[in-house]
Amino acid sequence: MEIKVIKSEEMDENCYLLANGKDAVLIDPGEDTFKILKEIQNYNVKYILLTHCHFDHIYSLSELKGQKTVLGSFNLLRNITNPKITFLTSSENLKGKIDGYFKDGEVKNLCGIDIKCIYTPGHTDCSSCFLAENCLFSGDTLFFGSVGRWDFETGNLKELENSVKNKLYLLPDDTKVYPGHGRQTTIGYEKKNGFFKEVK
Repeated sequence: MEIKVIKSEEMDENCYLLANGKDAVLIDPGEDTFKILKEIQNYNVKYILLTHCHFDHIYSLSELKGQKTVLGSFNLLRNITNPKITFLTSSENLKGKIDGYFKDGEVKNLCGIDIKCIYTPGHTDCSSCFLAENCLFSGDTLFFGSVGRWDFETGNLKELENSVKNKLYLLPDDTKVYPGHGRQTTIGYEKKNGFFKEVK
């Protein structure tokens, strides 16, 4: 599995391309549509995965959709057209863009890559992370040394803490974490040094 990071500089948002040969999965297409289109031009992107529905993670969805299958957590279907959550006045344009969803813990084989959805409410109630091999694409749930905000619509600190401690921290320490913003980290590092670090 090849992983390519496509950074949208204005919001420091990370879009990820997961490729198996030329077939690929795109995670969280941010606001730099031109840059994303340029980076994926040599790949056959079949799927788009959304970790949650804040605008900086879905901005390019309408333009990129085409014949691609768009998937996220079950709550994404409800939230994607709610402007209080997406912060998009044009959220009506996103109707019909979601083709299906993952149940919590469900594994789908996409482009020959087994991808597991881990439902992680807290940043929003539709937040989820995607695990492929030993790589976790954590959206805005878990960052290097930090976690996502919980003061937006449907955010909840207790749910966020539960998601991180009782779901993500159960993964092996060497699991690589690719967050929605900022630099890469590992589960082991966050358990020792992160916002919800384990106290021995």
